[in-house]
Amino acid sequence: MPAMKRRLTATLAVIPFVALSVLGASAAANATQPGADGSHKVAFCHATHSEKNPYVYIETDNIAVVRAHFKHQDEEDVWPAFSYTWHGETVSYAGSGDDSEAFIERGCQSGGRG
Repeated sequence: MPAMKRRLTATLAVIPFVALSVLGASAAANATQPGADGSHKVAFCHATHSEKNPYVYIETDNIAVVRAHFKHQDEEDVWPAFSYTWHGETVSYAGSGDDSEAFIERGCQSGGRG
């Protein structure tokens, strides 16, 4: 293999690793500070639109719930009330329904929700 082709192949092979490194660093920069309970994670039920398995249990950073899941799947995701600190300010959100915490505690299984 000519030297130029080897260099091009090596360069192209490195690009995905550099991209993942940059994305990983930016994800950490977007994490929230712990809320009043000392945690920056929220456990919630993510809607899948699957008849067999309509929800999956997920734990993510608070900001992921706010930025991606509040409007996801026709607003069907189920989250508990939570708060977090963002740029020195405490932000609070109500849960997505009266029985949201019980539904999450059941592992996103039916028993009153759905």
